[in-house]
Amino acid sequence: MHLDELRTILLEERDTGELTMISPDLFLKTSEHIRSLQQEVYSHEDPFSDEARLLIEKVSSVRATVEELFKIRTDKIVGLALSQAEGSYIEREELRSLIPAELEMFNRIVDAIRQSKSQLIEWKATPGRQVRVVHDEESLCVEGSEPAALEDINRAEESDYPEPVIKTSSDAPFANDIVLALSSMEPFMGIDGRTYEMEAGDILTLPSRNAQVLVERDIVLNIHPG
Repeated sequence: MHLDELRTILLEERDTGELTMISPDLFLKTSEHIRSLQQEVYSHEDPFSDEARLLIEKVSSVRATVEELFKIRTDKIVGLALSQAEGSYIEREELRSLIPAELEMFNRIVDAIRQSKSQLIEWKATPGRQVRVVHDEESLCVEGSEPAALEDINRAEESDYPEPVIKTSSDAPFANDIVLALSSMEPFMGIDGRTYEMEAGDILTLPSRNAQVLVERDIVLNIHPG
């Protein structure tokens, strides 16, 4: 998944009030792409080189784009779940746009709203109703509905679709060191995509690769290797 493609998907999602169709493994492939770029950054001897800096900025851009896409889609899913829990009509086409992990999120939100309403307003528990989308047949199946509504609908195995995963900065394969700044330095971007700035005498945590280079340049003193 290239950054330009991801941005195009984001723009389409942002410009419409409904969920757009995306690949079931879009988030998974993006996560793998981010890890690949991070490993490429880590392989550079000098994390302050122009090439490494460009890769770091690319990682940050990809992560920011996919996180915004996730947020926009999640906002829409929450709205759909609220409507479903309140008994409003939802277009089947919009529910078919949910990928498996989003469908699970949708079901859980609907159930949570209904259970809370029962406990807080009706003071009794009522069973939730699960919605399952059959992607390959482009059909919608609602468990718990009348038998007539389920005729000629084939269920697809959820295992056929990879579970989307979104990786955050905590998943980055970078160790950290605690260092003492021996001199001041202009703000710089670490290999973890974060911006660091320091004044002489500051104690801060840096990615080990950055710390190693700064130690060699007598800019910081490593006081606690990761």
